[in-house]
Amino acid sequence: MSNAKKVVLASELRKHVATVHVSGELSLLERKIVNVLLLNAFDDLLTRKTHRLPVGLLSMTLGFDSKNTDALKRALLKIMSTPVSFDLLHEGGKSEWGASPLIGYAGIKNGICSYEYSDWLAQKFANPDIYTLININVQRQFSGGYALALYENCLRFRRTGSTGWIPVEIWRRLLGADASMYDQFKHFSGEVIKKAVKEINQVSNICVTPEYRREARRVVQIRFLVEDNPQGSVYDETEREEQKAIRQSDSFKRLTALGIGDRLAISWIQQEPERALQTAIYVEERASRKKIRGNPGGYARVIFEKGCGIEAMQSDQRLLHRTKIREGHLEKERANEDASQARTRRTSAAIRALSLDERRELVQAYFVAGGRGQTYQRETATFRDVIERTAYTAWLRTTMSIRLDGGSREVSLGCLD
Repeated sequence: MSNAKKVVLASELRKHVATVHVSGELSLLERKIVNVLLLNAFDDLLTRKTHRLPVGLLSMTLGFDSKNTDALKRALLKIMSTPVSFDLLHEGGKSEWGASPLIGYAGIKNGICSYEYSDWLAQKFANPDIYTLININVQRQFSGGYALALYENCLRFRRTGSTGWIPVEIWRRLLGADASMYDQFKHFSGEVIKKAVKEINQVSNICVTPEYRREARRVVQIRFLVEDNPQGSVYDETEREEQKAIRQSDSFKRLTALGIGDRLAISWIQQEPERALQTAIYVEERASRKKIRGNPGGYARVIFEKGCGIEAMQSDQRLLHRTKIREGHLEKERANEDASQARTRRTSAAIRALSLDERRELVQAYFVAGGRGQTYQRETATFRDVIERTAYTAWLRTTMSIRLDGGSREVSLGCLD
């Protein structure tokens, strides 16, 4: 898969909070691997024992050098030796305890990473009573392990607005800040909490604000206020638009009709759109001539991941002739979709690249254009009120899009009506 485009799996992982609350011993890379492997397996947790993911796709999703398999193996070994236990925070006063390694088996052969979960853990993952939605694209932006750990532990409180008061000792365990230097709260606060909060607020789809409870001048508990990050709404919008376009594509419909799960079909189309379509066409042709024994979806996975059969399909002139007319009709549709998606991605990237001073200047331009905002915060160039934030985000996206197209004018609010 050397010609694969450098993309990431665009999906949200429904992750059981017990897994979020696993001991913070995992490194940044190990935490990311746990999430990507679970996302890949999610649709088949109860029907498939062994799950597989091409190492190339795994590495691209992580933003990791696919040739460094030794580091990947070490990370998998650490994950296999790390238990998840239920339930660290004792939610609702209920007492339930259980433990299992995060992964029961892992192996790499012929460029494919294979792995297994225990039956007990697969049941928990597939039917989470309480869950957190982890955006894999957002996860990829993190560069600090403490920040990703805090993000995962705060994200589930996005709707309630607060984590609630939790003892400092438990926060240290959740974040993996076990070094003796963090026995002094000033070091834990300065090196872990403040840096993690800053990174979360800069790169993720939420904003967190720490609050401290003291006893005899000593901090004993911390809670984090959690709210939507206005920049995060841009990430989420881009994600939804991209997935919507993929789900409406011919490739997605044909792959899912063969039995490929939604998430896997999306990742194939993002990774190698032409190979994904060719795989669907080839498997459909074989199935119509009753040349497939067993499940067409499983056969399609072999074809896509190994590449076998596609070359023969491409040399079959009769099959190419039968698909030529269909491809002609699809070409225009794909071109239009690609242009729209590219425009959205460029606009989102331009917004993410803005410096704080540039964001402040844009807010001032918004006010000059007639925008209103009683909850504007200059220190972060954001609006606390959801309605004001939504109105500004719509104006900002339109303004940046016009700039990227070479326009020099600012957008008046009338253009958004």
